[in-house]
Amino acid sequence: IFIQDLRNNAYLINAAGRVLWKVPLRERIAGSIYMVDYLKNGKYQLLFSGRNYLHLIDRNGNYVERYPVKLRSPASNPLALFDYDNNRNYRLLIAGDDKLVYAYDINGNVVKGWKPFRTTSPVKSEISWIRVSGKDYLIISDETSVYFIDRTGNKRLTLKEPVTKAP
Repeated sequence: IFIQDLRNNAYLINAAGRVLWKVPLRERIAGSIYMVDYLKNGKYQLLFSGRNYLHLIDRNGNYVERYPVKLRSPASNPLALFDYDNNRNYRLLIAGDDKLVYAYDINGNVVKGWKPFRTTSPVKSEISWIRVSGKDYLIISDETSVYFIDRTGNKRLTLKEPVTKAP
C-alpha cells in the first residue's frame, strides 16, 4: 500500500501492515500513481506528480537519479502516462497553468520534437490517448473545447464546431 499523510509524507506499507519506508515529499500527490520500469530491468518504481514536480521513487524509498523534476509550469491537471508501443519508452503528459501541454520522457527531459500545445483555458482533466487505424490521438479537454493532437503536439483533427467533454 502506498499512501500519503497530511504532512506530505509518503509511505510504503506491506501486506502485514508494516511500514517499509517513509519519504517526505515537497507537495501533495495529484492524480494517479503509476508503476514504471525506469531501468527496463523488471523492477518497478512509483511515478506520480504534484503541482510543481514529477516524482519517481524506487522500491527502497529513494528518489531515482535526477528526481524530483521541476515542472516548467505548475500543473493544472493530473499526470498522464503513456507507453505507445509497450516498449517502456514512456511519455509523461501534463498541462500547466500557462495553458501549455508538456511532454516529458521518463528521465524528466522535455521530449525532443514535441511542440507544447496551447489550449484556450486551463486543462483540468487527465489527458487520454487512443489509436485508430494506426494513428495516435492524444485527447485534451479544457472548459471550452476538446483537442485531438498527434505525438508531436500538432493538431491531428480540427472540429467544425466547439465541443466540450461531459463530466
